[in-house]
Amino acid sequence: MAKLRAPAGGETLLLAGGEIVERTGRRYADITVLDGRIASVDPPGTSRNGSAQVIDATGCVIAAGLVDLFSRLGEPGNEEAETVATATAAAALGGFTAVLAQPDTDPPLDRLGQLAELRRNAAGGYCAVIAAATITADRAGKRLSPLAELADAGVRWFTDVGPLADAGLLRRALQYAGPLGGTVSVRPATAHLGGTAAMAEGAVSARMGLAGEPAASEELAAGAAIGVARLTGRRLHLDRISATRTVELVRAAKAEGIDVSASVAAEHLLFIDADADGYDTLLRAEPPYRDAQDRAALITGVNDRTIDAVVSGHSPVPPQAKDLPFDEAPPGVAALETCAALVLGHPDISVETALDALAWRPAELAGAAHLGGGTIEPGQPANLVVLDLDRPWTLAERGSVSMARNTPHRRREMGVMVTATVVAGQAVVADGALCSTADTVAALAAGNTR
Repeated sequence: MAKLRAPAGGETLLLAGGEIVERTGRRYADITVLDGRIASVDPPGTSRNGSAQVIDATGCVIAAGLVDLFSRLGEPGNEEAETVATATAAAALGGFTAVLAQPDTDPPLDRLGQLAELRRNAAGGYCAVIAAATITADRAGKRLSPLAELADAGVRWFTDVGPLADAGLLRRALQYAGPLGGTVSVRPATAHLGGTAAMAEGAVSARMGLAGEPAASEELAAGAAIGVARLTGRRLHLDRISATRTVELVRAAKAEGIDVSASVAAEHLLFIDADADGYDTLLRAEPPYRDAQDRAALITGVNDRTIDAVVSGHSPVPPQAKDLPFDEAPPGVAALETCAALVLGHPDISVETALDALAWRPAELAGAAHLGGGTIEPGQPANLVVLDLDRPWTLAERGSVSMARNTPHRRREMGVMVTATVVAGQAVVADGALCSTADTVAALAAGNTR
């Protein structure tokens, strides 16, 4: 494939010869894109347009663009680690056509001024940015943010990016947000049971001499939140769950008809607590990695659709921040460029299941099917990803456009590569590299690809 520039308005883009994978099945087709939308979906080899820019998708899967329900984009307050420009470039390289920006910035996104600033910063990004706002003012857990004002401005996702210990406040948040079409998201954890500990409680944390968070910390908080969702009848999302019993609680709640969804971070489908026993701070996670039984339960939860979404959990930190003792270093992974490859290449997860958790259901949950995860039919917005399911690569060899270096995957060989990403009809990634419009972003990230 030739490296493309993003097409100007009125130019045609042709994705030729790929296998479209959707909920309804698979089919081989040529996809013609014009003016930001899918103009036609034709049998392979039948599309002819001599002036079109061509992405040769032969041997590849074409899917609706991926949608990430958890990304920290750096701005404002953490520009040393990441900017919206570099984060969206990383997202595009990872196949995401839209990301849900977490509001735990400095200052937090809890009012219209911060919302306007995020949208200005995102205007020139490489993928769409969906704004989430805080549940409570200043993320202080005391009083609600102006949910109605924020909803009127288009916000549909509310989260303090962590636990919300006050059940009464959660009840009011659900009651207010529900009629506004909003989702209230919490990460279930119980502070007085080690909810901020560096490791999961168990034999590994004891051997390391570190305080641990027992699985009960998450389970009790998840059960309480589900109880409030049952009481209100409103939509609740449990963010980045990690424990076997939490998966069971979500499964039972869904069977009962409670409007609850859940997500898991991609790394939790791969790592367990024992992987961190060398005190590598790149393996300090939020929530902490648990044992092999918990990992197996999470994989099962993804496969049987108990867990709705796999998220990147992208959490950039400055390089020096990880150069601390394990229990003092901030948790988190810079994950936008590797998330999809890890999930699509997971030996225990099918391609269709991975796409369901990375694109189709996240788009529905975020109300963003027009930005990714939608159907591939004429007239639909052209937000697409092309995936080579058998193209090995490493982050170290390819280089990274994210400014953040906090990833344990720099030298891990990935078996799946995002070869092209189309956002609003424009090819922003081709042949696994950013298109020519990426020069500015690449300059911003220069020197950060060790």
